[in-house]
Amino acid sequence: MSINEEIESRFVRLSKGQRKVAQFVMNNPTVVISNGAAEVGRQANVSESTVIRFCYAMDLSGYVELQDKIRSYLMNQNGHESLQLTYPSTKINISSFGKVMQRDIQNIQDTIHLINDHTLQKSSKWMHEAENVYILGTRQAASIANWLAYTMKTLRPNVKQLRSESDDLVQQINSMSDQTTLIVFSWDKHSNDIQTIVEIAKKKKARIIAITGSAFSSIREYASALFTLGLKKQSSLDVIPVLFSFLHALIEEMVSQDKAQYEKYQQSYEQVENNLLFLDAVREKQVF
Repeated sequence: MSINEEIESRFVRLSKGQRKVAQFVMNNPTVVISNGAAEVGRQANVSESTVIRFCYAMDLSGYVELQDKIRSYLMNQNGHESLQLTYPSTKINISSFGKVMQRDIQNIQDTIHLINDHTLQKSSKWMHEAENVYILGTRQAASIANWLAYTMKTLRPNVKQLRSESDDLVQQINSMSDQTTLIVFSWDKHSNDIQTIVEIAKKKKARIIAITGSAFSSIREYASALFTLGLKKQSSLDVIPVLFSFLHALIEEMVSQDKAQYEKYQQSYEQVENNLLFLDAVREKQVF
């Protein structure tokens, strides 16, 4: 039985406030999986405790399990339809690498249904308006954080990648404020490596965009915006193309806030970079 069917079967036994939550959950599934219980309660015009009591009334362990069930429901709803849209003919012989690339396309299409537009737009606005943008990822997420930091540096000033081994780490953390946006990648079991930094950033009122592989990530409680891109059926290799596609969309949304400004900064950045390369070549006597 799907989560919607379960809600419908129990609807008459719910309290008046819980019925408001039930109706909101069925009408706005992507809002539920992208926001905390407090925000859902606000939008449904009930208290956060009513949202939690609704979860218990549904025999769920809590709000996170509700999000997980909704996510699975959306995947099941959209899986077969998007498969037919992507692969109209199954008679074509496809090479092994082609099958991998088609699977990537399928995973990206499936993930689209799990991303809340409002949360994405809100996050991109924070990235645009922030005085400083910090990007944090450790272990296997470090290379992704590095790519995002480099890409954003070509578009706007004051973008820094936080590195736990850096001598500047304490100074960078201390400089955070309500004008800071922190983008955090928590993609493995070692989220404790970054939890202290995220806790401090939260206390300093920084806006925290958390990108995780699991709805159960411990980072979620500190997040101002949460994006869960990993799915149970996906390996870490399957997630990477989805992640980069999502980051591309997030950056494009940021650029759309003031396209002329970003284009001007990018041209300036490229000019400076070309001048530096020219000077390096001169020093190495590769010119003249």
